[in-house]
Amino acid sequence: MNAPVVQLSNICLGPVGKPILEHINLSLDAGHFLGIVGPNGAGKSTLLNIIAGLTAPHSGHIDLFGQCLRRFNRRALLKQVGFLHQLHEHQPRLPMRVRDVVAMGMPSFANPLRWRTLSVQPIMDALALVDLQHLADTDFRQLSGGQRQRARIARALVGRPQLLLLDEPSAALDSARQDKLFRLLRRLCDDNGMSVIMVEHDIAAISSHVDSVACLNRRIHHHAMHGEQIPESIWQAMYGEHIRIVAHDTSCIGCVPDISHAGHTHD
Repeated sequence: MNAPVVQLSNICLGPVGKPILEHINLSLDAGHFLGIVGPNGAGKSTLLNIIAGLTAPHSGHIDLFGQCLRRFNRRALLKQVGFLHQLHEHQPRLPMRVRDVVAMGMPSFANPLRWRTLSVQPIMDALALVDLQHLADTDFRQLSGGQRQRARIARALVGRPQLLLLDEPSAALDSARQDKLFRLLRRLCDDNGMSVIMVEHDIAAISSHVDSVACLNRRIHHHAMHGEQIPESIWQAMYGEHIRIVAHDTSCIGCVPDISHAGHTHD
């Protein structure tokens, strides 16, 4: 039996009186598509940073691909990880072609003796996945916000990672592009065995694509598998008792049928 792609054991971060994350236990197998939802400040981005080896927890254990994540093997293990950070609006100052931005995601890019000889084909393949191959030689600064985000997604994919970490990848994308992105990620999981951990705010948008949803607010309050309903008490524990649950699609992950409403969403 293959080891999990990610195994988090009792991960804690922050002071005892006011923890950022506490007692996080999570296991992810190859090909699994996990969505993480929770309120602002819940620790979602911090958890991705811990998995990527960018932030060290105060306690707990991290295994990637069956190996304990340590300082001496961190570089080798992270070559198999693609990471899309949360989008922060800023205008790049240096002129860079779109293909050069994507190339930055290749493991060998950091080697100044090798980056000039990087193969163009993986870069173009990654751009094709997000429908940007026709803009490969365009100045990145000239792209729209949505196009930039798609280029950043291509950068996370260009190394063909076994594990893909995405922090709100649908930011700046319209609804059609969002759906196309989620379908692409689903296909990469099913056809390539890639594992995906994706932070998103809108559970309704991702529920038909992911295999499970983890409800996070400092700790994992609930981990719902596909077809499982998330109790209203879980949403209240994460967002407060003022929340009202109404659903549009009772077949999605997290939906709680409400006979007094024709449809179902969460506010």
